[in-house]
Amino acid sequence: MKAVRWHGVHDVRVDDVAKPEIIDPEDAILRVTTAAICGSDLHLYHGKVPKLRPGTTIGHEFVGVVDAVGPGVRSVEPGQRYVASMATACGRCSACIAGTHMGCGRYALFGYGDLFGGLDGGQAEYVRVPIADVTLSPISDGLSDEQAIFVGDILSTAYTSCDEIGLEHGDIAVVVGAGPVGQLAVQCAQLSTPSAVYVVDLVEERLQQAAATGAVPINAAESDPRKRLLELTGGRRADVVIEAVGNAKSLETAWKLAGTSGRIALAGFLVDEPFPDSAGRTWLRNLTVRTIVGQPIKYRDRLTRLIEAGKLAPEGIITDRVPIDGAVDAYKRLDRREIVKVVMSF
Repeated sequence: MKAVRWHGVHDVRVDDVAKPEIIDPEDAILRVTTAAICGSDLHLYHGKVPKLRPGTTIGHEFVGVVDAVGPGVRSVEPGQRYVASMATACGRCSACIAGTHMGCGRYALFGYGDLFGGLDGGQAEYVRVPIADVTLSPISDGLSDEQAIFVGDILSTAYTSCDEIGLEHGDIAVVVGAGPVGQLAVQCAQLSTPSAVYVVDLVEERLQQAAATGAVPINAAESDPRKRLLELTGGRRADVVIEAVGNAKSLETAWKLAGTSGRIALAGFLVDEPFPDSAGRTWLRNLTVRTIVGQPIKYRDRLTRLIEAGKLAPEGIITDRVPIDGAVDAYKRLDRREIVKVVMSF
């Protein structure tokens, strides 16, 4: 079978590899029909993730049809279509019951190497899915692959940001970054009916894409985001800022835009970026800063209902579609910010 594998910095290849097999009674083998390249996969591409072995199959956004299941699988059925969570968890421990699946002893992230559990990813024709009853969620016949796929990662990350940071009716909300997570954060933020949702980016095309879903664009290449926000709000800064990029400059922007007693959600994938302000000044401004790890297992059923009801349209962020053989070029184009979101078919 074909699989997209990481071999080193800026070295992603489509290789022929053996089809995975069931090794645990709770495993399922999923025949992947659609996978996506996530913006956080670029951290792998640039070699920023420790303990990533050359030859690791990458990718954590994927949907498909179950090909086989182990004897311990109870609810997942062969021949049916499912969307995978970006990570596995047991679903039974105290952390899982509390909805904080990252605290589970069996938590592992697809395609992110040994530091995150050593699972091969889903940018492949087949993938082994541990703890299938928890990791996989059925897709109704009324939803396409492209509507369902982001429930497993970035849509859940965007929604988790809004929910856990406490976005409320009437808040001034700002999303820093109009990439895929930022675009979906704009949609999710509007579910809480804030007074307005502003989005900051350097790329005009991305800003216009966000504006089409109701955001007020602020082009950071043309004006200072803080000054522009004050002009647009009559002198008020943000109640909630969702940082959706994951680099030092976007963190700095988020801190500047947050008002006194503001809440900042760090939804971008952060590796070694420094905080943009001291603990003392953050305390004096009474800022709430919360790191966000998407909770697809917790929120995916709710998000699926919102998609079915037409309240969310996550497939609108897709700008490019390629076969798996086009994956190498797609990574290069995504790294150059020529595309927003790419899905690959099998």
